[in-house]
Amino acid sequence: MIKRNMSNNKVTNGNNTYADYALRRRVLWDALQGALSMLGESSMKAIIHHLSKRGVNINNISIKELEVVLYSLFGDGANVIMREMYKRLEKEHPELVLDDTGAVA
Repeated sequence: MIKRNMSNNKVTNGNNTYADYALRRRVLWDALQGALSMLGESSMKAIIHHLSKRGVNINNISIKELEVVLYSLFGDGANVIMREMYKRLEKEHPELVLDDTGAVA
């Protein structure tokens, strides 16, 4: 049975709780910005600009697409950004889980 709790923007399906799509995008985007902030403000802005030119932005973000673009930019160095992003997601939003495609479910 699927239930939606409008007060916290979450959907419950059995024992699993999922954020709605808009909240998921916001959470991913915030985690990305947090991870990129460790590189400094100007670097973060340059990377976000590069991502947006490749179609990754707050309105269109998925972990799979993000990984592809970051790997094209940084090679294996993208792992550092992705690890930091995952740490932030786990710490700040432990209720969210990743699905099989790498998207926050």
